[in-house]
Amino acid sequence: MKTIAWLLMAVLILNGTRSAGQSLALPTASETQTDLTEQATKAEVQKRGVGKKSPVRVTLRDGTEVTGYISRVEADLFEVTEKKSGATTSIAYADVIEVHRQGLSKRAKILIVIGIVAAWVGAATAIACHSEGGPHC
Repeated sequence: MKTIAWLLMAVLILNGTRSAGQSLALPTASETQTDLTEQATKAEVQKRGVGKKSPVRVTLRDGTEVTGYISRVEADLFEVTEKKSGATTSIAYADVIEVHRQGLSKRAKILIVIGIVAAWVGAATAIACHSEGGPHC
């Protein structure tokens, strides 16, 4: 979300700095949305970097998903290489809906750890209460 906000701010600033005498053909809403989506996708791909340490899952407009790691980044497209087979897929930024990191998010991992700790504490408390048989259990 921060990336999109920064991109929107940059677009607004650049539009405001154009000279008043310059005629502009205003883009349609869908063209503007597509351009912003492409810019956001480019920023996301560049943020992730290139190499085997940048695993991604890319959702395309046609509904397919491409998984692997980003192996090359260019101006109009990027390439994702599948880890096992080594097959490379070239993907145009305009064809992308979302770029995700493969695996669980940091938030999901934290919630899993909290759940495990809570279950362990609950089980330990239940065992302690059952073995002591006290009135407070």
